[in-house]
Amino acid sequence: MKTPIFMTSSKQHFRLLVSFVGMLILSCTHSFAQSDSTVIVQITDTQFGFFENNTGFEKETELYTKAVRRINELKPDFVVITGDFVNDSKNILQIGEFKRITSLIHQNVPVYLSPGNHDLGQSPTKNDFNFYFSNYGRGTDRFSFKHKNLAFIGLDSVIVKSNKNKKEEKKQFRWLRNQLRKAKKSGSIVLFTHYPFFLYDFNEKETYSNQSVEVRDRYFQLFERYGVDAIFAGHLHNNAEASHNGISMITTNAVGKPLGNAEPGMRIITITSEGIKSRYISIE
Repeated sequence: MKTPIFMTSSKQHFRLLVSFVGMLILSCTHSFAQSDSTVIVQITDTQFGFFENNTGFEKETELYTKAVRRINELKPDFVVITGDFVNDSKNILQIGEFKRITSLIHQNVPVYLSPGNHDLGQSPTKNDFNFYFSNYGRGTDRFSFKHKNLAFIGLDSVIVKSNKNKKEEKKQFRWLRNQLRKAKKSGSIVLFTHYPFFLYDFNEKETYSNQSVEVRDRYFQLFERYGVDAIFAGHLHNNAEASHNGISMITTNAVGKPLGNAEPGMRIITITSEGIKSRYISIE
């Protein structure tokens, strides 16, 4: 018995419809996955004046301008600059050039700051903080916010490193604990600092480039309690990666003058439902 023509046609239409719906679902899922990801650019140690020992900053201008051009091409969710914006904390020309080029980042891309020792000084005083705030804005020494159910916190790691700012450091520690408590149920918790807590091993000795072992113990107890996932830092002028008890400690090379093998560049951090990934890219 022959199959009626209208039955064959109906089956063909049904298969086409199923195929179309399947393609539509895949397309929607792909679009959702793209929109559901969060992309952050970390820049560190622009350090205007470092190349020429404070006699000029032509090379820093060139490199940072290239970096901003790349940022505007990438269109990240936001940018974090982890310290040492300038080489001389009181040099108005260096500060002005850093601010001028930073202002070229697309207005729809928020920029957050975490100061370095060259911005506040090794052991900043009240006058140092007042000068910093007068140039960069009140409250720009730390930050905390949520984005797409992700929590981001920036610390003033200079007062953590210093032995002469215990009152301010304790005040910030209490603030950090409160921010982490609020962020505990977030999808991911990411921290930004200038000083790395450690570079290659949690038990390594304290040097100019990391925090003390005592500081690491105290802060990481807090980080582990509230589920911090990753910490991104600068200061080293080179790249380094390590981890401790499931918390990534990633140090990023300078966009300005490097002091290691890595070329000037920046780090692209991508957060999806699968986790946190980062890669360092050169701007040269």
